[in-house]
Amino acid sequence: MEDGRRKPVVWHEAAAAFREVLSDPGRTARFAGMPALVMMALYVILALTYPRPANPALEDAWENEVLPLYLIPTFFNAWFFIRMQVWWARWVLLADDRVAFLSPSLGRRELAYFTWSLAAAVTTLPVLVFLLPLLSLIQSALVALGMEMPTSVMNGLVVMAALPPVLIMAGIYGRLMVGVVPLAVGGVASFRQGWVATRGVSLRLTALSLLTVLPSLITLVFSRLTDPVEIAASYAVSVGLYGVAWGAYAVMVARFYGLTLGRARRSVPAVAPSP
Repeated sequence: MEDGRRKPVVWHEAAAAFREVLSDPGRTARFAGMPALVMMALYVILALTYPRPANPALEDAWENEVLPLYLIPTFFNAWFFIRMQVWWARWVLLADDRVAFLSPSLGRRELAYFTWSLAAAVTTLPVLVFLLPLLSLIQSALVALGMEMPTSVMNGLVVMAALPPVLIMAGIYGRLMVGVVPLAVGGVASFRQGWVATRGVSLRLTALSLLTVLPSLITLVFSRLTDPVEIAASYAVSVGLYGVAWGAYAVMVARFYGLTLGRARRSVPAVAPSP
């Protein structure tokens, strides 16, 4: 990305990714497609059928009963994510948005993208090795000082300790995913290509990764809801937030690929969306 031009401010670049996603809600909905709709429906059904107990003492039994059922919507969640990544990359790089809302769009390309994305995520896991000694050190220090911290304070310390490794993991994942983008446009994935192409922009890519996924973090405030209707409504809102966040992330990664590896956007022949 060293082309002598002044790079835009990071949050301006993130805002541009969000504008791309929000500028055409119809396109965003089509890219999300059937998997997002099915995922939302399944989550709503589960929320209404197996409501979270108001009594905290009953939560363990509730989780043991409900968690296996959540594997089904989780599959559609992953499908939703991959579909967004593939089609936003195709739009950014090829100006191709020829996919219908009800089109499955789950073929060899999407499965390959999912496999490489999962491999990229697994590649970042060794970073967590540095977190364990840090947590152990915090615990040992508290024991040595004879201090007993409230649960909320301990949770805060854990979050602070986890933040540096999480940032490193986000940077590694983003750099690797730049090399996965070619799969969306008929190319070959290469972690090495993505890593080399993003050399020198790790901090920028990490910051953009965090900024673009911010909408999805809003869903964390829904985790303590107990009213079934409120939970069902929160899932509908969450699908929209995930769509915006994942779309913006896909746009950002695709643009990094286009800039670092010189992939020019080109038009594709106008064809009606597949049914």
